[in-house]
Amino acid sequence: MDFYAIKFMSTSDLTGETFVGYIFGKKKQMPEFNVLVLNKKNLRQYELPDLNLDYIQFKSKIDQLAYEITKDKDLASNNRQFKAYFYTTLKKYGLEIIGSKLFLSVEEGDPFVIKAIVQDILYDWGGETQVKLIAQKYFYEDLTWLQAAEKEGEEGVYEYLKRGDVQNAIEVFPVIDPIDGFPIINLDVGDPLTVIRIDDESKKEKIPVHLISKEMIPGTNFLFLKIDLGEGIVGKTVVQKNLKVNVDTGKLEDARKRKEEIANGETEAKIIGDINDEFGGSKKFRGDSKLSSFDLILIMSFSIVGILLIVLIGIWLGAF
Repeated sequence: MDFYAIKFMSTSDLTGETFVGYIFGKKKQMPEFNVLVLNKKNLRQYELPDLNLDYIQFKSKIDQLAYEITKDKDLASNNRQFKAYFYTTLKKYGLEIIGSKLFLSVEEGDPFVIKAIVQDILYDWGGETQVKLIAQKYFYEDLTWLQAAEKEGEEGVYEYLKRGDVQNAIEVFPVIDPIDGFPIINLDVGDPLTVIRIDDESKKEKIPVHLISKEMIPGTNFLFLKIDLGEGIVGKTVVQKNLKVNVDTGKLEDARKRKEEIANGETEAKIIGDINDEFGGSKKFRGDSKLSSFDLILIMSFSIVGILLIVLIGIWLGAF
């Protein structure tokens, strides 16, 4: 297990408010979350997502609902305060500590502990609450597969996968790490990353690969990537530019150092080459200097003889 995801819905016995949201994270890490609060009146205006949805779908609906609420004058202020309260409470417990408690509770499959933690977080705001929740365990590969299978994007972005230069390429998806991942927009050509093939759901092995090319799809927030899978095999994928991916930071640093060394070497070679091209090579130029001294003596000797001959011929013609 690499990640935990908790989807919850709760009603306050004291205020009658309904709380809904998700908490997502890794062991010894600050949890990511998005939470909403609605009163009985507002519940009739908004459709809350079903807890039985997969985490990726549930998260997407909560995030969309949160955006809509920011434009609702009756709810926006109260929700900002509630999110601030939620974060402050997590911080009071210790962000890494509560992240580890949630991770271990999900890993051990103990819903009562998870429920008790959520109730404790909500208590100072809404008093005693009735909590319903579903917790899910995820490995990198599972979370990546779900994200890849969603294919929710702007119109036309996935048409890039049918482009002529990648007709025979294999569709893959970068292994994602929403907590500690490296922003894919910051990867350079040649950098290492990890992907899974998504042409077969039964195969979710992580494959270490290298980036061949990265293109921003015009007018969108998506990138089109070509990936070197090794042995001459090319992979292809379309991803959101703000995606965080699992990267071996040691290999990434090594790859960038090698590229820097190569770039510096090429620059030095070019400068030397330019000098050699212009002057014929420094060693050869110095060697030619010794030879030209001898040549200069010969040239001067012949010049003096020539001048004397011209003078004598002039005297001889003047005599006639």
